[in-house]
Amino acid sequence: MLILNNNDVANLLSLEEVIATVEAALIANEQNSCLVPKRMHIDWGENTFLSMPSFSNDYFGTKLVSVVPGNREQQLAVTNGAMLLNDAHTGFPLAMMNAAKLTALRTGALGTIGIRYMTPPDVDSIGLIGAGVQGIQQAVFACAVRPVTKIYCLQRSQTGMDAFVTALREQFPAVTVIPCKDADTILQHTNVIIAASRSATPVLPDDPRWLENKHFISIGSYKPDMQELPDQVFRLSGKLAIDSVFAKKETGDIINPLMKGILREEDVFTIGKLLTDEVKIDVNVTTAYKSAGMALFDLFMARALYEKASAANIGTAVSF
Repeated sequence: MLILNNNDVANLLSLEEVIATVEAALIANEQNSCLVPKRMHIDWGENTFLSMPSFSNDYFGTKLVSVVPGNREQQLAVTNGAMLLNDAHTGFPLAMMNAAKLTALRTGALGTIGIRYMTPPDVDSIGLIGAGVQGIQQAVFACAVRPVTKIYCLQRSQTGMDAFVTALREQFPAVTVIPCKDADTILQHTNVIIAASRSATPVLPDDPRWLENKHFISIGSYKPDMQELPDQVFRLSGKLAIDSVFAKKETGDIINPLMKGILREEDVFTIGKLLTDEVKIDVNVTTAYKSAGMALFDLFMARALYEKASAANIGTAVSF
C-alpha cells in the first residue's frame, strides 16, 4: 500500500490538474456514472466527524475526517483525517493519504470552479471572508483562473493575515493583499466575494444596495444551523448553484432560502450542469454558489494522486 503524506499530496498535482480532476468528478456526478452514498455526519459537542464513501468502476474510497474547532487554541489544525483508496475489482487497499491536504485542495478547486463559470472572465480582484487554511486555498485557486491583482481580505488578527500573505506570495507574489476591517469595505472594492468562514450567521450585510450585480461563493458553512450569505443574495440572484444534491439538507445556505420561499426547488441546480451546458446563466448579474463537498470529489482526487505518485515513484510503499 502506498502512503502519501502532507507534502506528497500538496506537490503532486498542479493547480490546473486539481481543477480538472474536480471538474471531471462534477461531470461524472451529472452522468450518474458513480455511486455516492450519503455521508455519515456525527456531531460530538462542538466537534464534527465525517465518514465519506464513494465508488467508481475502478476504485472506491473512504474519507474519514474530524473537525475540531478547539484545536486552534493548541495551534493544531482544525481539520484532520485520512483517505483510503481501494481497488474496486479486488477490494484491496491501494493507498492511504493525508485527507486534510486533499480536502483543502479539492475545496479550493470547487470554489474556483464557481469563479470560472459564474463570473466575468476579466475579474481582477476578489474579496475574502476567512483567511485560514481554506481561505488561502480559495485565494490561490482564484488567482489560477482569473487575472487577479488584488485580494481584499477581512482581517481578524495580524498573525492570521501575515500567514495568509506569506502563503499566497509563495505562488502568486505579484498579487496585492489589502486587509479590511469589515465586510462593507470589501463590498465597496470588488464584485466577487468568497465566504470561507465557520460563521453561523451571515458574514455580509443584508442590504441589496451592497450586493446587487456581485458574485458570491460560500465555502465555509457545513451545518444546517450555519448560513454565511444573507437572504438578499438569494433574492437578487434568483438561482443558486450547489456542488451536490446532498448539500440541500446539510447547510443553512441552501436549507433556509428554500424554507423561507426565497428560492424554489427548481431555482437550485448542481454546478456540474454548467459544465455539461444543461444550464446557462448570465455572469453579468448577481450569482450565488454554495459548495458543501461530496465524497466523489475526494475519490477523484485520490485516484489522480495515486496514479501520478505511482508513475513517478513518489510516496512510501508499505506491506499491509
